Amino acid sequence: MRSTPDILRAHLPLASIDYAIELWRLGRFYFKASRDRETKLGDYTFDPRTKKHTITVNRGLNQYSFLVTYLHEVAHLVTTIRHGISVKPHGEEWQSAFKEVMYPILKPEVFPADVLLALHLHMFNEPSASSCGDVALMKVLSRYDKDADEYTFLEDLKVGDVFYIKNDSFKIEEFKTKRALCIQLSSGRKYSVAKAMKVKKDLSAS
Repeated sequence: MRSTPDILRAHLPLASIDYAIELWRLGRFYFKASRDRETKLGDYTFDPRTKKHTITVNRGLNQYSFLVTYLHEVAHLVTTIRHGISVKPHGEEWQSAFKEVMYPILKPEVFPADVLLALHLHMFNEPSASSCGDVALMKVLSRYDKDADEYTFLEDLKVGDVFYIKNDSFKIEEFKTKRALCIQLSSGRKYSVAKAMKVKKDLSAS
């Protein structure tokens, strides 16, 4: 089994590795690069019985998304240590902790210029529950995904376009403020899908 420093070295931008390892040493948490999950990029858990802190991050994320997610979860740990488990998960305490752990590496030697700008705007506008909550930041980070050419964001498509989620095909019927009404082509069922969702393009329509 690889050590936590080795896992971090394998997944993070070079200039951020020492900082990330130092946070791990100070926080004394169990860390795991997890299998990719559809519903979240990472998570933090605390077991009050054993006093164990655990952080996981999806291993398939690109290095910049991995780092942002890692720091997001470390901010949860900092919040728990300082304020306990009774505060809101992404309230003022967490927002303060997230800024505290993020600001030291908002540097051009860590992030590309476009990601750095998006992160500065993200922090200025008060960090949301995750990078996924900031569509502009999510789009910039996704440029560095290995499969970036195969995927797009639902909000960038138009009514009538077909897209895929896993192996299911859907067609957009109507856009609303934050979601889109879509029909599953195999069943005819209709679903409300977040416009910020990353979906696979229908390449046959290109």
